[in-house]
Amino acid sequence: MLYLNTKHTLIVDNNFMPQIRISLLTKILPLFGLLLVISLLSSHASLDPGLLIRFLGLQVILALLLVQWLVNKQFKLRGVKSPLWIAWLLFAMYTGVRLLWGNSYSDSLFEWMKILSYQMLLFLLIQNYSFKELRNGISYSLSILGMVLAIWGLVELVEVMQSGRLNIPLSTYQVKTVFGHRNLYLQILFLTLPFQLYLAVIEKSKTFTVLIVTFSSLSLFLLIVLSNRSVWLSLVMMTLLFTGFVLWNRLQKSTFLKDLNKPFRWIGITFSVTLLLSILFFAFFTVTEEAESHAGNILKMDNGSGKDRIELWKRTLQIIEENPVFGCGAANWKIEMLKYGNKGLVSENNVTYYQRPHNDFLWIASEYGLFGGIIYILGFLMAFYLALSQIKNQQETRRQLFFLSVLFALTGFTLFSFFSFPHERIVSNIILFTLFALLIAGNAETEIETTGSKNRMLKWMSFLFLALLAVGSFYFGYQRYNSESHTKGALEAKMDNQPKRVIEEINQAESAYYQLDPLSTPLLWYAGLAWYQLGKPDSAIRCFTNALALNPYHVHVINNLASAYVQIGENEQAISLYKKALKIYPEFEESALNLCAVYFNEHQNDSALSAFSYLNIQTSNPNFKPYIKAILKAKIISILTKQGKTELIHSLPDDPEWYFLQYKMHTMEGISIENLIFDFSKQQKPY
Repeated sequence: MLYLNTKHTLIVDNNFMPQIRISLLTKILPLFGLLLVISLLSSHASLDPGLLIRFLGLQVILALLLVQWLVNKQFKLRGVKSPLWIAWLLFAMYTGVRLLWGNSYSDSLFEWMKILSYQMLLFLLIQNYSFKELRNGISYSLSILGMVLAIWGLVELVEVMQSGRLNIPLSTYQVKTVFGHRNLYLQILFLTLPFQLYLAVIEKSKTFTVLIVTFSSLSLFLLIVLSNRSVWLSLVMMTLLFTGFVLWNRLQKSTFLKDLNKPFRWIGITFSVTLLLSILFFAFFTVTEEAESHAGNILKMDNGSGKDRIELWKRTLQIIEENPVFGCGAANWKIEMLKYGNKGLVSENNVTYYQRPHNDFLWIASEYGLFGGIIYILGFLMAFYLALSQIKNQQETRRQLFFLSVLFALTGFTLFSFFSFPHERIVSNIILFTLFALLIAGNAETEIETTGSKNRMLKWMSFLFLALLAVGSFYFGYQRYNSESHTKGALEAKMDNQPKRVIEEINQAESAYYQLDPLSTPLLWYAGLAWYQLGKPDSAIRCFTNALALNPYHVHVINNLASAYVQIGENEQAISLYKKALKIYPEFEESALNLCAVYFNEHQNDSALSAFSYLNIQTSNPNFKPYIKAILKAKIISILTKQGKTELIHSLPDDPEWYFLQYKMHTMEGISIENLIFDFSKQQKPY
C-alpha cells in the first residue's frame, strides 16, 4: 500500500507486495493452464492420447476459476445479456434435452458434459477477467504455445527428413507433436499465429519483437510445408481479410497504417522470405512430383480424402433427411452412418470406421436436427458480427488490431469446422470459447453489477451448482479414462492372442460410463470374440447380443453373432443375421462366405451358389475358390445322381481351378450348371 509520511514522500508498504503477487498469480495461472498446459497434456495409457486427459485438465482449471470467482467480494454478472452468450447457452440447454434420444448414453452424456464445460468456461472467463486481462493473458499464452509447438514441429520434421526426401503429404503425417494427427497440430498452430502477429506489432521491446517474429515465421513455414489444404485455405483467407482491412482503412483515411507502418513492413518482409524458403524447401527436400500432385488436387473431389469427404457428407445428408427436425441423437452419427454401408470409402476394409463426417456443421445438424444446427451456426455468425463491429467501431489502434486477430482465428476455425472436426477436440474448443469471451468482454455495455444479501445467496447457489457440475464431469471423465486404459489393455491382449486376459480387461472397462471404444465398436464385442475363442458360444452370444443393442449396424458384431449361433446349431438365426450384414454392406466377403458355408451344411446348394453373387469374382480371398469347389462339386454330384450318371462322379476333377472356371462360365456367360455337366459328360470316356 502507498501512503504519505510527514515529509510528504511515498513509502511502499512491503507487507502488501506478497498480496499483489498472489493476486496476479491467481489471475495468470488459470489462463496459462487453460491455453498452454492443457494443450500439451498427453497420456499413452488411453487409446486417444489427448481427449480424456485434456478433458480432466479442463475440469481442474474450471475449479480454479470457480474458486477465483467465489473469493471475489463483489457479485458481478457480466455479458449475460449478450446475444452471443445467449446463443451458446441455448445450444447447451438444447443438447441436454436431446440426451433423451440417444443410443449409447455413455457417449451422449460425455458429449453434453464437454458442451457444458465450454459454456461454464465462457461464463467464468467473462465474470473473472476484464477485457484487458483477457486480451493480455490469452495473447501471451497462445503466443508461447505457438512457440513451443513450432519448435517441437521443426524437430519432428528434421527427424522425418533424415530418412530422405519427403513424400507429400504422407511423410508429413509423422509431424504431429502431442495432437495425434498432423491436421490437428496444424490447426492449433494456425490459431496461435494471429496472436503472435498482434504481439509482434504492438510490443515495444525490440528483443521480444524479434523473438516473436522469428517464431511466427517458423510457424508459417510449418503451416506451408506440412501441406494441410484447409490450413492453406485459411492462410489465403487471412491474407485476403488483411488486404480488405487495409483498403477499408485507406477509404476511411484512418491513421492505423501510419501508426503501425514500420512493424508491418518488417513482418511483411520476413514473411515474404519465409514464403520463398518454403518454395525452396519443396524444390530441394521433397519428391517434386508428389508435392505438385498434392497441390494440384486441392480442388479435386474425385479421389483421396476429398472423395471420402463428399461421400461422408452425402451419408450425413441422408441422416438429416431421415430426422430433419431433432436429429438422430447425440453421439449417434457414428452408428447411424453404418447402415448406409461404406462402399467407396477408406473404411471399405471394415477395419477403419469414421467417427464424424469431417464437417462440424453437418455433424451437429445430423445429431441435433436442423434446430440444433441453426443455433450452432447462429453462434458463429454472432461472433463474426461482434468481431467486425469491434474492428469498425474501435478508435484505439491496439484494440482494433487485436479484434482483427480474433477475426483471423475465427475464420480459420470456421474453415476447419467445414473440412474437419474441431468440435470434438478439447483444445480447439477452449481456444474458440476464449475468443467468444474476448468478444463479449469487449462489449462492455452488457455489464450488470448487483449487490445485496439476496444476490450473495444467488452467487453461492450458482457456485454450488457449477462446482457440482465440475466435480461430476471430472468423475465421469476419470471413469472413462480408466475404462479406456483397460480397453487398450484388452486390445493388446487380443493382439497377443490372450482371450482370458481380454475378458478380464473388458470386464473392468465396460460400465455405464464407457461402452464403445473410440471407433464405435462395443466393448462387449471384444469379450464375445474371446468367449468364442475359448469355445463358449453361449457366453459369446450373450456378449454379441448386448453389443448389437449398442451398435445395430456394426457388421462385425452381426457377423460374429451369426457365427456363434452356427456353433450352437441355430442355423436359421445365423442365416438371418448374415443376410442382415450383407444388406448393410453387400461387399462384406466374410459374411458372404459364412452364408455360403451355412447353406452348404444345410444341403441348400442352390442358395449357397446364390450367396456367391455377393462376392467379386476377382477377389483375392483365399477361401473363395475352395468354397466354390465344395459347393459346385456337391451341386454337380446332385445333378449327375438325378440323371443316373453316377459313373461320372468318380471322373470329377479335384482341382479347385477347374471348378472356378466352371463357375466363371456359369456367372459371366450365363451357362447353366446342367449344360456345363453335359459338356463335361461328352469329354469323358464311358467305363
